[in-house]
Amino acid sequence: MKKFLSIVLTVSMLLGIGVPVFAVGGEKVRVTLDGVEIVFPDARPFIDARDRTLVPIRFVSEAMGADVDWENETRTAIIRKDGDTITYKIGDMKAFLNGEMHVFDTYGILKEDRTFVPLRFISEMLSCGVDWNGDTMTVLITSPGEVVKFPEPKLTMHFPDSESDRRLFWITLDNYRDFERDCPNYEFRIEFKNPVEFNVFEQDEGAINGWQKYNRDQFVTLTNSGNTIVTIRRAYYTTRENAKTFSIADGDTIDFELTIHRKCSDESKMYSFSEALKMPYPLEKAGE
Repeated sequence: MKKFLSIVLTVSMLLGIGVPVFAVGGEKVRVTLDGVEIVFPDARPFIDARDRTLVPIRFVSEAMGADVDWENETRTAIIRKDGDTITYKIGDMKAFLNGEMHVFDTYGILKEDRTFVPLRFISEMLSCGVDWNGDTMTVLITSPGEVVKFPEPKLTMHFPDSESDRRLFWITLDNYRDFERDCPNYEFRIEFKNPVEFNVFEQDEGAINGWQKYNRDQFVTLTNSGNTIVTIRRAYYTTRENAKTFSIADGDTIDFELTIHRKCSDESKMYSFSEALKMPYPLEKAGE
């Protein structure tokens, strides 16, 4: 990715953090970039009722020397720098980088005439590392390093925070921008080793096609899915046949392998992961 993107994530993080902020409960939150605390001159970061840290995107971008425009009619922020363009519409769960869509699981807001975006939004769009120190109430942002061939994948298994969310869990590649910076043609595939039933699923395709079985054995790019590699839903998570005997419970271990294919050099690498399943909501049987 262009130098601007690397700077953006550094700056965004910088801007996205700064002066001590107050969390919903009143605790002071600090934000640092590469060990240096960030200070905001005007609108300041804050933690909302959903425990999201939001930062003013204009300060982050302008600190990088970028031009920021605001389209009031469409409520869209446009950031331009060195030929790169990032657009984000308030309330959307997606943003565009040079016309390429990136999907997120949260959204930004407009507050006191300032556009605020979640810290995670900035980290994913700008390739910065983000950690949380609960003891000191500090968000730790690390600017991207040198471009690395086949960077070590950093995965997160997410679980729904609302019963209306029909997903059982989904897996994201948190540092996918590190891969994009190295080669724009990486592909990813996840194969579940336990339970293997997660590798197949059925879906009702209507009166004409009926129920169809699908395998999760295809490589995918992250161009249109943000950084989500695979999603397992509470409904249709397996086949109707498997549903008769297959069972899973909170705390069960999910084992899977991630295969990464670097098309730029036709090389592949495989990584193994394990994660404990969290089931805050009832599991739905396939076909229900």
